[in-house]
Amino acid sequence: MPRDRFHENDGRTRYVGPAIVVFPDGREVAVTASLVIRLDPATVPDFDYDRHSTWAGRITLMGDGDVDLFDADPGILRMPDGRESEFMATSGGGHQSGCSGIGPAPFG
Repeated sequence: MPRDRFHENDGRTRYVGPAIVVFPDGREVAVTASLVIRLDPATVPDFDYDRHSTWAGRITLMGDGDVDLFDADPGILRMPDGRESEFMATSGGGHQSGCSGIGPAPFG
């Protein structure tokens, strides 16, 4: 019997697809991002983006490269439509890393 999807119909805004990670030194690499909005700023009185992570997920390097995604700390995640936001690497490293957004989500 097929298993139900873990996050199906949970009402949270998600993005899965291509993106670009911009490193602090200006290098850019293509990644696949799997992201979710964790917090709707409209629901928090006196919301301050510096204190709250609004989005999070995982980024995976597309292709082979001599890049450690954990070095993008902080980095910028740029979406295909040009929207971008700062993030911190939270786990992993090498070709795959967890990430936690700083500020508004660049998707949704």
